Amino acid sequence: MPVIRITDESWERLKKWAVPLEDSPDDAVRKVLDVAEEHLKCPGQSTLEIDTKVKGVRGFKNGRLQRGVKVGQGEYRRPILEALNRQGGSASVDMVLQYIEEKMKHRFTDVDYELIPSGGSIRWQNTAEWERFALVKEGLLEPSSNSPRGVWILTDKGREFLNEGTE
Repeated sequence: MPVIRITDESWERLKKWAVPLEDSPDDAVRKVLDVAEEHLKCPGQSTLEIDTKVKGVRGFKNGRLQRGVKVGQGEYRRPILEALNRQGGSASVDMVLQYIEEKMKHRFTDVDYELIPSGGSIRWQNTAEWERFALVKEGLLEPSSNSPRGVWILTDKGREFLNEGTE
């Protein structure tokens, strides 16, 4: 995957196109490119008019997903840790996601099963991956650099956290 460098100013502008804790930088770039390509098809139409298409979607207000219409990111914490613990401390992303879906499907809404606006993935899976990122930052899971591609690994600190919650 190529690495690109952009100025801080461009980075700040690009972040305005992302839904926090939902979109990756690549998702934001895709949104900008989608609007640019739409604009090329209809040069007389402004990007503001194109952007308003998202705002009428159910569950959105002012172009953003409303709180409570999907399962919150933090609610994936325990199922992720449990899935890894049950597999001896490491598992493929697919196996972890299968466990999460089985454990949480009764709580998922239609919005959880929708593709995120960038069209890249199913919302609940994307949210679970963002929670994984938070768990890595807290030291409960190994960072990608310490694990094979597509494998999530529980740390000793993650095991301790999980065990503290079951006592």
